[in-house]
Amino acid sequence: MDAEPEAKEMVRLINKLYHEDHKHKIGENSWTVEDNFKWRQQYAPAILAEIKDKLDEILKKLDLLPNSELSNAASYFNNEWEAVVDIFKRGDTALDNNLVERMNRYFSMSRRSSLFFGSHKGAERAAVLYTLALSAKMNHLNFFDYLTDILDKTAKWQSNTPLENYRNLLPDRWQPSTKD
Repeated sequence: MDAEPEAKEMVRLINKLYHEDHKHKIGENSWTVEDNFKWRQQYAPAILAEIKDKLDEILKKLDLLPNSELSNAASYFNNEWEAVVDIFKRGDTALDNNLVERMNRYFSMSRRSSLFFGSHKGAERAAVLYTLALSAKMNHLNFFDYLTDILDKTAKWQSNTPLENYRNLLPDRWQPSTKD
């Protein structure tokens, strides 16, 4: 059975958003977050208005069954509408969570090994290490160098070291120690 024409049209409009958003990538050809935000302000409002009009049209259909797939999808999309619009109020947000899904793959791949952490606390510690490793990867850091450096630094600190010092060791803030 063919998908409903309204659903096909909605998919076409959402694809249009993706197509426009993927014309540029932050970090390539000197494209900045600010450039991306300005670009989004050019193309997104018209497409979002078209999507919202179509969504409202679907929700007002008299022959739309309340528990149909189209009704449920349209209701869900309508409930999330402000979150969708918020994506385009910045230049550094992604249209989807594909990056996070790819990162979660590392956790999935380790699931079998996770059975042997020995305790719940051991599994929690492993989760912290996985999180640091993935954050380091996202920040283009060598995890071994990063981990070695932060362990060396914290080993020298006193017990009353301010929390901000620890926050500065997170992968997005970390500055490697200078070699003497």
